[in-house]
Amino acid sequence: MNEVTDESDREALLYGCDREFAAARPDPEVLSRARSAGLRLSEVLATFFEGYADRPALGTRSTVLLADEESGRMKHRLQPAFDTITYGRLWSNVRAVAAAWAGDPAPVCAGDFVATIGFASADYVTIDMACAYLGLVTVPLQHNSSPDQLRRILGETNPAVIAVSAAYLDRAVESAQDGKKLRRLLVFDYDSAVDDQREAVTRARTRLAGRGISVESMSNVVARGRALPEPPMYVDGAPSRLAAIFYTSGSTGAPKGAMYTEAMMSSLWTTTFTGGASVPVFNVNFMPLNHLFGRLSLVAAFQAGGVSHFTAKSDLSTLFEDWRLVRPTHLALVPRVVDMLYQRHQMAVQRFQRNGMAADEADAAAMSELREDVLGGRVLRAGVGTAPLAANMRAFLDSCLGRPVADSYGTSEIGGVLQNGVVVRPPVIDYKLVDVPELGYHTSDKPHPRGELLVRSETTFTGYFQRPDVTAEVFDPEGYYRTGDVMAEVAPDHLIYLDRRNNVIKLSQGEFVALARLEAIYARTPQIHQIFLYGDSERSALAAVVVPTAEVLDRVGEDDSLKPELLAALRGTAQSAELQSYEIPVDVVIETEPFTTDNGLLSGVGKLLRRQLIDHYKPRLDQLYAQRDRDQEEELRDLCDTAEAQPVIDTVTRAAHALLGLPAVPAPLDQFIALGGDSLSAVSFSHLLGEIFGVDVSVGVIIDPSADLAAIADYVESQARDGSSGRRRVSATDVHRMDAGTLAAADLTLDKFIDGATLDAAPTSAAPTPDPTTVLLTGGNGYLGRFLTLEWLQRLSKTGGRLVSLVRGTDAYAARRRLEQSFETDTAMYDLFHRLAAEHLEVVAGDVGAPNLGLDDATWRRLTHDVDLIVHPAALVNHVLPYEQLFGPNVVGTAEVIRLAISQRLKPIVYLSTVAVAMGVDDFSEDGDIREVSPSRPITTTYANGYANSKWAGEVLLREAHDLCGVPVKVFRSDMILAHRTYSGQLNVTDALTRLMISLMVTGVAPASFYATDGSGEQARAHYDGLPVDFVASAIASISSSNLVGMESFDVVNPHDDGISLDSFVDWLIGDGVTMTRIADYDEWLSRFTSALKGLPESRRRASVLTLLDAYREPQVPIRGAVAPSARFREAVQRSGIGDAGSIPRLDIELIRKYREDLKALDLV
Repeated sequence: MNEVTDESDREALLYGCDREFAAARPDPEVLSRARSAGLRLSEVLATFFEGYADRPALGTRSTVLLADEESGRMKHRLQPAFDTITYGRLWSNVRAVAAAWAGDPAPVCAGDFVATIGFASADYVTIDMACAYLGLVTVPLQHNSSPDQLRRILGETNPAVIAVSAAYLDRAVESAQDGKKLRRLLVFDYDSAVDDQREAVTRARTRLAGRGISVESMSNVVARGRALPEPPMYVDGAPSRLAAIFYTSGSTGAPKGAMYTEAMMSSLWTTTFTGGASVPVFNVNFMPLNHLFGRLSLVAAFQAGGVSHFTAKSDLSTLFEDWRLVRPTHLALVPRVVDMLYQRHQMAVQRFQRNGMAADEADAAAMSELREDVLGGRVLRAGVGTAPLAANMRAFLDSCLGRPVADSYGTSEIGGVLQNGVVVRPPVIDYKLVDVPELGYHTSDKPHPRGELLVRSETTFTGYFQRPDVTAEVFDPEGYYRTGDVMAEVAPDHLIYLDRRNNVIKLSQGEFVALARLEAIYARTPQIHQIFLYGDSERSALAAVVVPTAEVLDRVGEDDSLKPELLAALRGTAQSAELQSYEIPVDVVIETEPFTTDNGLLSGVGKLLRRQLIDHYKPRLDQLYAQRDRDQEEELRDLCDTAEAQPVIDTVTRAAHALLGLPAVPAPLDQFIALGGDSLSAVSFSHLLGEIFGVDVSVGVIIDPSADLAAIADYVESQARDGSSGRRRVSATDVHRMDAGTLAAADLTLDKFIDGATLDAAPTSAAPTPDPTTVLLTGGNGYLGRFLTLEWLQRLSKTGGRLVSLVRGTDAYAARRRLEQSFETDTAMYDLFHRLAAEHLEVVAGDVGAPNLGLDDATWRRLTHDVDLIVHPAALVNHVLPYEQLFGPNVVGTAEVIRLAISQRLKPIVYLSTVAVAMGVDDFSEDGDIREVSPSRPITTTYANGYANSKWAGEVLLREAHDLCGVPVKVFRSDMILAHRTYSGQLNVTDALTRLMISLMVTGVAPASFYATDGSGEQARAHYDGLPVDFVASAIASISSSNLVGMESFDVVNPHDDGISLDSFVDWLIGDGVTMTRIADYDEWLSRFTSALKGLPESRRRASVLTLLDAYREPQVPIRGAVAPSARFREAVQRSGIGDAGSIPRLDIELIRKYREDLKALDLV
């Protein structure tokens, strides 16, 4: 039976036995009427709504309202079902919203802009349809955009209405403060019974009071609209009117708004890209509606009178459950989700094999489980879009679903172009290929023409909103849109994707790689005669074709030892050049015949002919990747199966070998980072070790610069022992519901971290010593920690006291050496440290991320008796890792500090937090109870979210400890900690300002202003919030040395509204003789700045601001003064008499001059 017949049989079976399926049979007449010539957008939509009025249209996960067990606050809990709304009811709601807006005393009129911020939902669709009904311009925005990005877009589009889901209301209010036409804020996906949502609305109304902006819930708008006359559908004007603006993500620059006319939106709703209304449609929509691909799921459902269900969580954490509940007939997928399906399949295969199944049987059983149980057993159509899908993933999907998966290609600017490689007409009017000679692609190529694809289409956008210059760049003189994608025309209207015009490729994990630059670096390797690097967007790693030198071939020959030697040599070159792990080839094809002009692989001037090299070696390279994937899967499977019978160190080294794709199993003393790992691959390694051993191994343990693989193995063994004795290390999932999207302060109770006996004894423990003589300092070798070390050594030397410094290291000697090295840049500083340390310093090797702070029991007990005060700046500072990966060192570590502080006798705690805890919190109180000031925190993927949340959690635990037994606590939340004003070479080379200073000086270009202006052309008055490290350390030590009672918090910020900003720093650099060109157009500066940074030598490129450029994609919003309240800190500084005559210092040209001198001394400029 052929595949079509199989599919027909499956449909017939479903029609016969599945009532829901049978009731959803499409009516072809409805779609035919919607495609009638001359219909306007509102009429097209009305055709669907009225034609399928009694059918369910949209599905939303059911919820119940419950009081949180800990906090008592009301919140929603998901239920295993979907609630649906019919087409008729949805259309009624659309008309009610339209009536409310049109019937308002200040009505919303055709042509007005409506910006929508939120994830896909029924309310979102209702608002979008109301815009079409009234002839408004809809501006769907990325729900997780930064406030700065939103502020720029909202300023550009100037909407009359902002519709925002309750989850993003605070962000919308923050971003919309300057809206000139904004008259109303519509809050959707809102339930007033949910405490967080109700309070968010209250905050919004308070912040917008007096602005003439109403804040109204969706339910109220609908109810009000039902009582008003129904306005007519908009059919005036012309179909060429502006109907929508879809903003790009901004991944390659500032977001650009692609303009869509009403005719284009009508074409979207009647597109043939969905396959037409041939079978009942039930789908799960997990894509945001600011992306066209997310709207195609809606279109497919509406055309067939089907149901589009919205996934419950935008992070896709409920997607598999949603699929199981919906039992979709249509799957719209993206490569990332295909990867999730494949991983699920692989886990099932291993489970079946462990239960005794043969490999083929296990694979078939896993396929069946995924198809029938997870996906519900009735998928009839599936498609993939937004990015290329690897061939092996496509084969997996085809096999799993039992039918071919449609592959779609298109862009936001032109809509759909190809389906399964075939040009879709309509909407495509015409296409052409043009030569790309620099990459070797020509339309005269044989057997198939090749070149960049240019397209004319009915759905071609009309340009970028208010960006005519950028619009002109993407069209050729004949009006064809330049896609930037290289295609081969294998037959008329049949195209195959080949390449990107830009020779910089993007790997599957999103990293951009400049192949020619890397080839030039690797060509220096002594063992390498020639090298050709290969990679594409389907792979996360590079491969290479290597021609070894004659010397290596003579010495080693062509046996099995040749490849390991070449790979080791490449890794050595990469390490010397400080390349990133993804820039190192994971495997090589060895070629003994050199690339020459005779064999067509070199040009006449000796350049690699990349196209010919790809054609020649691609089959072998693809085979290399496939074998590597098989080997890795086999090794990982074997690791899981044999772990119990092998020494832990053997399993850990083999796991690193498999995960990092190393040429040989590393030695126990090798470090994960030195082997090519980074913080992201460390997350994968953490998960792998957890899967193998059943223990939690935090990323901090893996990337600890003092830890090698043997130390990681020791940690695994200790965790396993603790687990077997009931002392298992607490993890984030033990404390929080990590799938809830927020962290609650109420979750953070001490009994989850500290044993009951210690907690019970704490309230009756002896009071703290009023004059500490023994101080424990964690993280003394860190940037701030080294200056706190000096401050406390100087204080304790006057009383004969002792500083105990806890530093990571294999032993006390190694830890002390790490501490000493941090003082070596300045002779006076080094001499002072040594003089004081000789009599007053003890260094212990420890780790705040380990049980007992990494101390043995005897040292722990001694410190509980001896220590009078604990100063705790140690933390894993990483602005990329999520909260759960920082939980061990930053939260559990703080809990261990608390346990030490309340054992035997109470010891005051000085805790170093971050001002990021205060940012984004309305009405933040500097010295308030953090549990009340910030009772919950959102879990997002935004910059430093995980780090800020981990320090917030530490503050919550300290407040809990103070309430328990009165242990004194002082919390210091610092913003940027800048260079030392005196000691040479003492600056934090990895912080944002140092990276920016390096980058400005080495590129010689700066913007006219780093800040957004008010349109006058004058530089905005702004302020840079940072303080010199010598002042910060002195302030913390001075304030902490007195009044060791109660609990106090201080925001260590620079509060002066003094006009000293990044622009001032540039002025001072220029005045000090640095050659710097100021560029008036900010986008032009950013482009030139980025290009110049990418062209730097590797050592300087790594030290530059390149990895943090997202923070500079747009001009900054000028801030006058600090980002957090600081009255208590100012008062404390004044009382202590520190700083500039008892006041917080202002930044000046001398500090910037010091930066320049230090960076020169460190050979960074």
